[in-house]
Amino acid sequence: MKKLMIMGAGYTQIPLIEAAKRLGCHTIAASIPGDYPGFAAADEVALADIADPDAVVKKAKELNIDAVTTCGLDLGMAAIGAVAEALHLSGPSKRAAALASNKLQMKTALVKQGVQTARFVCIHTKEELVHALDQFPFPVILKAVDQMGSRGIFRCDTAEETFENYEKTMAATKKDYCLLEEFIEGEIFGVEAMIQHGKILYMLPNNIEAFISTTPTPIGHSVPFKELDILGSQIEEQTRKAIFALGLDNCPVNCDFIKKDGKVYVIELTGRSGATGLSEMVSIYYGIDYYETIVRLALGESVEGYFMGKTPHTANLTRTLMSDRRGILRKVYNYNLPSDDIIDLSFNVHPGEEVRTYKNGRDRIGQLILKGDSLPLCEMRKGEILSHISLDLEGDIPLYDTVIHPISDIGGNHVYVKREDTLPFSFGGNKVRFAKYYLDDMERQGADALIIYGNYHSNLCRILSLAAHQRGIPCSMVYNVDDVDDSQTSYNSYLIQAMDVREFTCHKTEISRAVEQAKEDLTGRGFHPYYIYGDSLGKGHEWVPMQAYADTYQEIRAYEIRENRRFDYIFLASSTNMTQSGLLAGLLTDRDTDKKRRQIIGISVSRNKKRAEEVILENLRAYSEKMDITFPVDPKAWITISDEYLDGGYGRFHEKVSQTIRSVYEEDGLNLDGIYTGKAFYGMKEYLKTHQIRGKNVLFLHTGGAPLFFDELTDLYSGKGKG
Repeated sequence: MKKLMIMGAGYTQIPLIEAAKRLGCHTIAASIPGDYPGFAAADEVALADIADPDAVVKKAKELNIDAVTTCGLDLGMAAIGAVAEALHLSGPSKRAAALASNKLQMKTALVKQGVQTARFVCIHTKEELVHALDQFPFPVILKAVDQMGSRGIFRCDTAEETFENYEKTMAATKKDYCLLEEFIEGEIFGVEAMIQHGKILYMLPNNIEAFISTTPTPIGHSVPFKELDILGSQIEEQTRKAIFALGLDNCPVNCDFIKKDGKVYVIELTGRSGATGLSEMVSIYYGIDYYETIVRLALGESVEGYFMGKTPHTANLTRTLMSDRRGILRKVYNYNLPSDDIIDLSFNVHPGEEVRTYKNGRDRIGQLILKGDSLPLCEMRKGEILSHISLDLEGDIPLYDTVIHPISDIGGNHVYVKREDTLPFSFGGNKVRFAKYYLDDMERQGADALIIYGNYHSNLCRILSLAAHQRGIPCSMVYNVDDVDDSQTSYNSYLIQAMDVREFTCHKTEISRAVEQAKEDLTGRGFHPYYIYGDSLGKGHEWVPMQAYADTYQEIRAYEIRENRRFDYIFLASSTNMTQSGLLAGLLTDRDTDKKRRQIIGISVSRNKKRAEEVILENLRAYSEKMDITFPVDPKAWITISDEYLDGGYGRFHEKVSQTIRSVYEEDGLNLDGIYTGKAFYGMKEYLKTHQIRGKNVLFLHTGGAPLFFDELTDLYSGKGKG
């Protein structure tokens, strides 16, 4: 059994260890002591500082290894070259690996061979830095020569910033010098390659999605390269020159480029495969297991055949998953369903751990790898998939999959109800999901005060006023007095008023003015307000509550798959139309080929049909734009809303709705209300009867509003006495 030493024991080495085991190797994970997953995955552990080539050579000789390699890690590059040369193994030479491990030596070698790269100066002191700055226009780049990724690398726009960052760069490096480089303002991209016995076996240029920080750093890669026809020959020439300039051989190659004005420049390269899913990208594109190919290369086996002849050239992309919020993780919400195009969707964070706002690769929370028929389709799917991932952090409103259960049949239809009213915050309801997503967005925007809109019957105002109270942040309510008759105190009004909400009253035509007044009031008190609907005209945040119910649609689909039951109709109360819009966004991006059999039917409780359809269509367009998703069909054809059961408008209902509320409570134990759910349930019954729908599976989305049920309890049972 061949012994393979793998430099590093982090999560990036796990696929390499597993590939080596599949090929029958005895795997040895080399690293300093620590809680690294590679130690458990490997057959043996070699404790050594992989940044110390001599120490690793000594350990490799003790263990009598047959091969050495790594993936996605720069730290052990020099050690790989030293071990390969000392033990006469397949791999880069000691000199080549050393050049790849030091940015100064690398750049010097590149320039010597005429490789297109940014101008640079080696800096030992501040005095040298002062003189060097005369040679470059701003901005400039300061680089530590021996660090991985973006560590010790800073963009500097002024002399003052340069001197400040010089201290940070020198603190990051173990050398007594650093690099000052010209800043080339362009778009970064990469090339993966492999060389064996002096022959380059393949080159795969790839697009890079960059995270913009002190310098752009990759968080995603994709193929095919978008400008291959224009830049392909130049990329091939510069990659080839760069590989031979360093003398790399018998190793994978990872090369970073930047392009500007039709010209490509080498940033840096190294003799190992790339991180952030690049090995998986190569595997999918060529239809091979690239990790196994890396192992075979290290073992000295010929691997040229894996890149010859007809290959799939499958479009694919990889994406680092990251958080835009900071806190202690309780749960990752992943509403994505299993799909053939998702190669990997995994998370490397666990409950109880801290997640940080993304700044560099150490803040990653997972990765996505997917394939498709074309790169544009992959990019569209990426947007869909990322939209269905969110985090539950300590202090957030908790969510969970609400139960779906059967109730009494209606007109020969099998009826089920999804109990959003059981969500565990402030008497539940669909607005709990709205509130969670609004508050997450508020945190992302750095706001510290809340402006809500509604009236004292409003479930959303009840929930958000409590959430603000719990967080200790001020909450103002824009109160439209034309919305509903508030002459009678409701249970919601008791709860809202108890939360010390500051009220800004207005008529329907004065809403934007009242929003501005609320903003000015909070700003004047030193706060940064967040209005739940966006700008003063109520535009900009449509996607937030819609995402809550696009995710809930996925939750419903997961239930259907699990229970082998399909819903032909989904009914719900539709007031502001946000919940229905979100469900439709989920339906329109559903990959289920039978989705045309399903109808989402909103029973309007406030708007006429024409206006409701316009609002839903506007919402879907806003969502599509925000999430960078193109709906595969015309959304308008999928909108179904009925205004036949308005009963005089919002907040008004007749005796038949009251009868429905009573009968549903007595037969199925559900609490409905006359403003939303009771009217919607009555409308559902009438719709099924009027349209002669029978023998179907019907889901009623119970959007909640328990306090409103108790508001009506006296009237519902006014004629009933004790025992």
